Amino acid sequence: MQSRNKLAYLCALTLLFSYAEMILPRIIPFFRLGLANTVILLALELDPLSFILLSILKATAASLTAGTLFSPFYIISLLQSLLSALLMKVLYKVFSKIAVSIYGISLAGSELSAFIQIFLAAMYLGKGTYSLLGPMLIFNILSGLLTAFFCEKSGIKESLKNFDEISFQSAAAEEKGAADFDASAEDKAAANFDAGAGNNEAGEESEDKAPAKKVKVKVPKILAAIFIIMLSISLFFIKNLIVLAAALLLSFTAQKLSKRKIYILPHLSLWLFIFFSILFIPNGKVIFKIWNISLTQDALIMGIQKALTLSSVSALSQCAVSLKPGKETLLGQSLGYYKIMNDRFRTSKGSIIQRIKYSLCLNLFEHIQENQNDKESL
Repeated sequence: MQSRNKLAYLCALTLLFSYAEMILPRIIPFFRLGLANTVILLALELDPLSFILLSILKATAASLTAGTLFSPFYIISLLQSLLSALLMKVLYKVFSKIAVSIYGISLAGSELSAFIQIFLAAMYLGKGTYSLLGPMLIFNILSGLLTAFFCEKSGIKESLKNFDEISFQSAAAEEKGAADFDASAEDKAAANFDAGAGNNEAGEESEDKAPAKKVKVKVPKILAAIFIIMLSISLFFIKNLIVLAAALLLSFTAQKLSKRKIYILPHLSLWLFIFFSILFIPNGKVIFKIWNISLTQDALIMGIQKALTLSSVSALSQCAVSLKPGKETLLGQSLGYYKIMNDRFRTSKGSIIQRIKYSLCLNLFEHIQENQNDKESL
């Protein structure tokens, strides 16, 4: 594979672009510019294994930070990211030197991504979702062209050529040293306990404490993840509206107890998307009719069921955000790099493009050192 640090850096870039895109208004789910695909276009020269891994990291890291890792939205994100990336890679390898430009590659990936998203959504919401395929394909033409333009004109491509692993790794290490908790200190303490085990009674006591500490930290996270997954799956088998409404309230309560903010707008936009889909699949008694569009009783009930289920699963998935991967993993390293970039983005001024460029400075050591000096002076 290519450099581990570079893969983590590229993955962090996808998160930064996704975060920047969140600032832009988005009314309907799935209709988004997809600025994170800029990184996929920039990474077309990676070897196949690294490129595939990057597309998987892109979907997984984005779902983890957004709190949708244990929801159907992650499956949609993962498949559309992986398959569209593979198509762009094939086009780049086979046709880029003949007739296909970066704009054509971006358009092909964007259009395939739209089809996959609608196809997977229709498997659950019904065939009425296909009515949105046309508008989404048109929208993705614009987003594909914009992504390619941003890739060519943003200057990110040139900055990647001068990628300095040593300075960036030093910056990441410095950032880890400024974290609220020190994992390495915990490991050293456990090692000291183990070294003293068997020498005296105090050593035996420390040996008992070390495993207990591991159980306290790791086992609950695993159990929590399993519990969230099983509970989310069970919600898809519930049809009673009262039970589903109660499940949604409990899910919001669990999200609040997990210290995650509850944003109503994403749920409202999700409900809007679902109800727009069911308008095209009339079933049962007609409630009212506008021109050739009928809203039927059975379709409305089915739409409410699916909306309550997806909202509940999304709220439960928010509870899993605290289950972060270890810093030694590639995903954890990517999230560490993203934290540095995101801090720079949020504290900078100017347009979104200017703030992104400021966040892309590869040598972050001086910035981190300045922050530490400021904290010490305070």
